[in-house]
Parts: sequence; C-alpha cells; structure tokens
Amino acid sequence: MTDPRAVLADYIEGVAHVGFIVSDIAEAVAQAKKVYGLKAEDILYLPEPGEDAETRFAFFSVAGLEFELIEPCSREFRDKLLSMPSGGGGINHLAWRVRDIDAALACLAEYGIKPGHVTPEGVVNIGSKKMVYLDPDTTDGLVIELIEYPAQENA
Repeated sequence: MTDPRAVLADYIEGVAHVGFIVSDIAEAVAQAKKVYGLKAEDILYLPEPGEDAETRFAFFSVAGLEFELIEPCSREFRDKLLSMPSGGGGINHLAWRVRDIDAALACLAEYGIKPGHVTPEGVVNIGSKKMVYLDPDTTDGLVIELIEYPAQENA
C-alpha cells in the first residue's frame, strides 16, 4: 500500500495540529494549564463550554505547535473515536496543513487513498478553512487529517 505521506509531499506546508482523544475535556484542559502554564485566554473551545455537542474540542498552542483535545460526547462518536487504533485515549491523529486540499485529494485518489473516518463525504468547509480526514482503511490504519487555511493564514 502507498504511504499517503509520501504522496502528499508536494502539498504539505507543515503540521496544523496534533489531535488527542480525551475522556473529560475540562480535566484535560486543567492538566494542560498546569503542565504548560496556560491561561484561560490561551484555550479556544468549540463549542463553548455548556453547549450541547456530539463532540467537544479545545485548542491551544505550545512552542508553536497546536494541540486539539477531542472529547467524544455522543454514542456515535464515542464508538467511532474510542475504537481507533490509538486505543481511544491519547494521540489520535496528525493534521497536515496543505496548500490545495482538492489537488491533494485528487493526487491521493490515484493511489486509492480517499476521504473517510469522520468526513466520508469529503471536504468540509468550517468557517475560514477546509478539512478532510483520510479513510484509515486506505492508509494502513493511519488517521490523517488535511487542512487548507486561507492564503493569508499560510503566509
């Protein structure tokens, strides 16, 4: 099987973030604050705490590397994310920042690598960026996310 990271070499601009599955986002954020000396304003929550969601996210940066904490809340996402090769908790995926997500996917398709996992229908537009997960069944089990930011954020 072709390694998607080799195919993506011409498209990757850098690491976007490292995603971690956590069972309790509030507890994980409290630990991150303690370990990394983060303040409340250093954390971005999606959705805001207290809002209902199938999945909760918290983002923060340490030494220029962005971390994404993911708490699966709904049964569907608990079943999907906690059954991943990572064993549920811990590092779940690496997100690559790419310069042209559609071209990268077209190139990957030539090698039988396609979207899947939590984005089986392909690229999702979320606010100012586009993202897609690659199907782990076509990547030898690797969980890889691609993100394309607007040109001004890539500079």
